[in-house]
Amino acid sequence: MPQVFKIGSYWVYFGANEGKPHEPVHVHVSEGNPSENVTKIWIMHQ
Repeated sequence: MPQVFKIGSYWVYFGANEGKPHEPVHVHVSEGNPSENVTKIWIMHQ
């Protein structure tokens, strides 16, 4: 997964084409290496 940046032991990275239907644009945040058990932060606009 493309890493956006790293803060201490936390990685912030993109995923693509996830879910059915596809999920809105978001980044993943995990402690340590990317895994399936991560936090997703949705990128929204108004």
